[in-house]
Amino acid sequence: MTRKYTLFLLMLALFFLFRTPPASAWDIWTTSPWLALVTRFIGGVFVTVHPIEIWNDDGVSSRKIQTRSIPKTARIIALDTAEATRLGLNSKEWAELAVLYQSAPFDKKRSDFFFADPSALPFIAQKIFTVLSRFDPGNYPYYQRRLAEFQTRLDSTVIVGRRLLSGATVFYIGGTFSGMLTAAGCSLLSVDETLGNAWERGDELEKLQTLLVDALGKRALVLVDISSSKKLKDTLRNNKDILFLGRPPLDQDLLLFFHDQYILLWNRLAALRQTRSNTPSRK
Repeated sequence: MTRKYTLFLLMLALFFLFRTPPASAWDIWTTSPWLALVTRFIGGVFVTVHPIEIWNDDGVSSRKIQTRSIPKTARIIALDTAEATRLGLNSKEWAELAVLYQSAPFDKKRSDFFFADPSALPFIAQKIFTVLSRFDPGNYPYYQRRLAEFQTRLDSTVIVGRRLLSGATVFYIGGTFSGMLTAAGCSLLSVDETLGNAWERGDELEKLQTLLVDALGKRALVLVDISSSKKLKDTLRNNKDILFLGRPPLDQDLLLFFHDQYILLWNRLAALRQTRSNTPSRK
């Protein structure tokens, strides 16, 4: 008994002597809130992410961190060279500035669409994984596992969306999350681009109201982006049949946000179907 107890104490001492010290998070700056969300997921417990720009209450990107407040030794991720330059960042002053693309392969005015598209998100995640692994090669296996988890959870989230929303008719003004809806099998009513631009300016609103009545008559989900113009949002804000879609909070798991969006839309769709079932049929 004494020998076993002595052996136990020896093993316990060796455990505390050679155990891995607790993870220490390192700081990283990102140029956009979308990049912050993906970086936070892939980096996990090893990174503390500082988004240079955030979304304000109107859904518009606004600067949170001034260039002079970013240490010259900072590790920074920018979408592309032009975005870094716009924020006053360059590789001469910040040697650890990493750009995912020399020139983004999409219109940056449509970044919301790109970052909410399941077919595009894995490429962004892969590039961020590569940057984090270069900055912190000792934790490469951890970042690799997080990347695999990102892809697996993204796939499962889309599957949930398909089960809940496949075949649902959607009238979507704005279109930020149309990639997620299309992946879920929703049927999007087409909106003429010229007409959509006019609505954003506050024009052709009578035509919009006519289309809304028609869509609601079909029990379609009617969605509007928070990034739409203030004029358009003010026009529609009091319409209880319209659902406004916001962007993810910066402290929320990105894929959990997309999952919650699917649940939100399914609940609204269920309510529409219930209303239809309770409406007396005309004879």
